[in-house]
Amino acid sequence: MNSFPPNSKEAAAASPTAEPVYWRVEGSLLELGALRPVGFFTWNSQSFSERWARRAGMALMTVTRPFAYAASRTFATRFLHTLLRGVSLDRLDLLGEEYFQYVLKPQIRKEASEKLLDMVRRGERVVLVSQLLDHIMRPLARHFGIDAFVANRLEFRDGAATGRLLDPVVRPRGPFAWLSGGSRNGQISEDKLVRRLGWADSAQLKSTILTAGRPAPLTDNSVVTFGDVPRVDRLSVRETLANRHILLIGVTGFIGKVWLVDLLENVPDIGKITLLIRRNRTTSAQRRFEKIVEESPTFDRLHERHGRNLGAFLKEKIEVVEGDVSQPGLGMNDLAQAKLVRSVDLVVNSAGLTDFNPDLREALASNVDSAVHLLDFVRKCNRAGLMHLSTCYVVGMRDGRVGEELRDNYNPSGDPAFEAEREIESLREMIGRIEERAQSPELTKALRRQALGRGGDPSRVSATELDGVLKRNRVRWSRNRLVRVGMRRAQHLGWPNTYTFTKSLGESMLSGRGRDLAIAIVRPSIVESSERSPFAGWNEGINTSGPLSYLLGTNFRQLPTNERKCLDVIPVDMVCRGMTLIAAAVISRRNARMYQLATSAINPVNMGRSIELTGLAHRKHYRRQPGIDHWLKLKFETIPVSKLRYERLSIPMQKALISRINRAATTLHMKKPPLARQERDLVRAEKLIELYEPFILHNEHVFECENARLLSAALPPDERPYFEFAPESIDWWDYWINVHIPALRRWCYPLMEGRPLESRTPRELDWSTQAAHASAVPNPAPPSDPLWRSS
Repeated sequence: MNSFPPNSKEAAAASPTAEPVYWRVEGSLLELGALRPVGFFTWNSQSFSERWARRAGMALMTVTRPFAYAASRTFATRFLHTLLRGVSLDRLDLLGEEYFQYVLKPQIRKEASEKLLDMVRRGERVVLVSQLLDHIMRPLARHFGIDAFVANRLEFRDGAATGRLLDPVVRPRGPFAWLSGGSRNGQISEDKLVRRLGWADSAQLKSTILTAGRPAPLTDNSVVTFGDVPRVDRLSVRETLANRHILLIGVTGFIGKVWLVDLLENVPDIGKITLLIRRNRTTSAQRRFEKIVEESPTFDRLHERHGRNLGAFLKEKIEVVEGDVSQPGLGMNDLAQAKLVRSVDLVVNSAGLTDFNPDLREALASNVDSAVHLLDFVRKCNRAGLMHLSTCYVVGMRDGRVGEELRDNYNPSGDPAFEAEREIESLREMIGRIEERAQSPELTKALRRQALGRGGDPSRVSATELDGVLKRNRVRWSRNRLVRVGMRRAQHLGWPNTYTFTKSLGESMLSGRGRDLAIAIVRPSIVESSERSPFAGWNEGINTSGPLSYLLGTNFRQLPTNERKCLDVIPVDMVCRGMTLIAAAVISRRNARMYQLATSAINPVNMGRSIELTGLAHRKHYRRQPGIDHWLKLKFETIPVSKLRYERLSIPMQKALISRINRAATTLHMKKPPLARQERDLVRAEKLIELYEPFILHNEHVFECENARLLSAALPPDERPYFEFAPESIDWWDYWINVHIPALRRWCYPLMEGRPLESRTPRELDWSTQAAHASAVPNPAPPSDPLWRSS
């Protein structure tokens, strides 16, 4: 959309004190018929009824506006904008871009455009002046590479327009100006412009000049030390991590890969990074890592820097060892353990099972046993500290502000008799009883009857085949039983699922047994697409918000939620910057015991806004797609509703109706129910919403993140662009619409639909050590500002 003239920004920056040249948009840059506000004013509603109500209001104003215009052009302008009462700022920003792109841009006058661009290239400080809203003028100004404009502005309260224009109002040109037509030269002197606008003086004009960039989020950046948090006056990440040895567990995961690349790019003097990777049945740990480097987009920027020699560079910086954090000694052989014990400075565990309700055996092994084995290993080391990744949602089903404190034997129900170690032993006994029952003669007899079917004749099935079916059914029975048992126990104690339950038990083990060790537990909230590193818009796999946002982009209309509840989402690269700060603090022994990496306390986005932003992001995509299906999705967006309305009017009601139709078809002896597929889709959607209800409907959490911000405040100025943890800087509108949802559409939605991701040719790398020194770059480039755009 942007068409910046060559060197326009450089030229403008060279003369920042130059007197502005005012250019009136109406009558020069735009054709007379281009300024039809009807389109913009009727595009802005989320619901069907609101859209038609605004259209009716616009029709009424079309009749009455000439009389209002004759009485006062300023009053007529105010009168027209009352239709926008109740429309959100987010929606107006997106629709302003749409209105410029699809209505105004095609009608820009070529002659006037060329003259305006010529002025910008010469370095003149041009200020566009228009009666349009600033939501439309920003994309118009950016299109010409102009940084300043004057336009009408709406008043907003709690993110919604009041329908009132802020003073001073840019009124339309007079009738004689319109009758005389437009000139390709829209320049107008300052005095003449002030007179035509009916303003007091030129000072008032200059005070209303707006910038073409998006306004920065209004947040308070102050941070204060409370309690026993260690005071850190200065923390240089590069000095602290220079020549240090880090053991990273979980590099195959989403966070692990991004953090590894972040370290390699921004800490060039880091000593060594050892990666603990589990061996697959057919693939060694070393080959698994090589395949990640050759195929993952995470390493694109490093590949651009090093080319074919990336393999050699990584081989010099990185060592891979085979192991398994859920096993004693981290699953390593004695030689590897002895070598690491002597040299490692920091152990970082970003591994963990992230299924919400897994087999209880797997959850305990991944989230509890691993914590115990990590403690044992760190205790053997000469000087190692431990950074362990958990999740903010270990707080469970409770409301309110969540501080950064590590409590022994924590449980959301507040049971004073709860002890984590005793609970773990009880869970293991339960697992043993279920495994014993799975082998019992009674269950074997039931599973045998099930395998043989109605006939029950064992002579029709071979013994080998029957044994195979029995074995699979026994495993399935045990797994289903352990999934249900873990989920019920978690919810009884106040956790929403087995994942958060076992993660909290792992924290309790670290807290109780590791009081004398340098340990920092890091709790990210919902980790989503990257904001800028390794590039803007990187995501991987099917993560927390992916299925829900996908559902909101279909014909699904009502989501049960508490729209005032915060949805605590944080970009993965913001999490990695926080991890780097905490790693430096642990190595220098100036760390707190607990760090939450979250946004809800400092830069909150509630469920109502996140649903609307998701709908606007889908709208931006569907607006460019042909077809009636995309047109319908463009017109109808999901809205937040109460749980009662959802059950009466949405998926549960639809599923019940379709189920009756299918049952009726079965009684009529039809071969196949006519709506079987639709019923299956509704069942899956209903289960998905039930799974995510703790995040979108219940438990109004607000997670503090002051400990990481304290470390960020101690950074030297030259390191802040690389390592600053600043959730207050996130522009949710830009992130959600231009980064996050396009990233999900590119990297996650295909997996949900069973489609392959975009094909990538694996990198051909030289893994020898000869070219490593030649490929190294001593001074890494700062992170780039332009965002990857896709819709």
